[in-house]
Amino acid sequence: MKKAIVAVPFLKGIGGTETVIKNFSEALDVKKTDDDIQWKLISFGGSNSSAWLDGWDKRVYNFSKSRYMQLAGYVSCMPILIASTLKKEKPAFFIATNPIIWNLAYKFKKIFSPTTKIIAWYHYSFKMKNIKTKYLKNVDEFWAISMGIKKELISMGVEESKISVVYNPINITTPKRVKRSGNQNRLVYIGRIDYDGQKNVSELIKALNLVDGNWRCDLYGSIDNRTKTKLLSLANMKTQEKLSFKGFSTNVWDKIDEADVLLLTSKYEGFGMVLCEAAIRGISLISSSCPMGPDEIVNSENGFLYKPGNVEKLSSLIKEVVTQKTILPNTEQTINSVKKFGYESFSERILLSLKNNIN
Repeated sequence: MKKAIVAVPFLKGIGGTETVIKNFSEALDVKKTDDDIQWKLISFGGSNSSAWLDGWDKRVYNFSKSRYMQLAGYVSCMPILIASTLKKEKPAFFIATNPIIWNLAYKFKKIFSPTTKIIAWYHYSFKMKNIKTKYLKNVDEFWAISMGIKKELISMGVEESKISVVYNPINITTPKRVKRSGNQNRLVYIGRIDYDGQKNVSELIKALNLVDGNWRCDLYGSIDNRTKTKLLSLANMKTQEKLSFKGFSTNVWDKIDEADVLLLTSKYEGFGMVLCEAAIRGISLISSSCPMGPDEIVNSENGFLYKPGNVEKLSSLIKEVVTQKTILPNTEQTINSVKKFGYESFSERILLSLKNNIN
């Protein structure tokens, strides 16, 4: 029986990475050992919410919810914990989502568990997050969550043979379809709501200002008062009347009864999980073709792409949809377009990567 450890830092419990890790546990059925692998998740820092960890055999080291104390825990405690984990468990695989964790594990394995393979499973753009080159050297294998991430790694000097494109796991069997309005005029945004940061919601507001007609846009996600005020100030009077900030919801899809199009205006993504989550529920997509991920998800079977920063093109796409000059792909087309990201395919890619590492 080979041991595989998935190691993560403190996570709030409400983000995309947490969803991926939860889906991973379901896709690989990690509490069973049918694949001759004993899975375990180790959290260095804990979480504000633990529901996403329920499917795992796990060990959680809670440092503190204070950011300062967390950092102190990472400096003083985490190296010792990683070293002791490798010494005690001697896992075949140590899979880390954080560059500091995989860097430390790579150094300690030489002393305590030389045969352990260190796998970097990063959920963001390496370039956009300015990951130091030294963190790319102390890795045996990379799990890239998109082809874009693979290309990025190669451009940063990583050998192609060390990269496996695994994508992200999407539950394609249990989600209920979201009803469409019949008028193509119910728009939704789901995600963290910032102004001109990564999610770039100000670009969405600028585009909506140019769209007349009968439409509504509901925005689901955490937002601070300052950002909300700025976005509402950016919106013209007609747009303000059609916007609704719904706030954060743990089970956001339970809150959405009707939607035609999901909008994404990000400057960059690692994969674009929310695009798949929307499409598998039958919701069409309009997304920026930002690095990385969206151009591997969005196609003629489920929606439309525009170049980041091109507000006129984004507004034109929205306008043609809400006026029904452009007919959206039907529900079945949209759902089928993302089935390749389902649990079964994901599980096959993960197990193949592990098998290749053993060989």
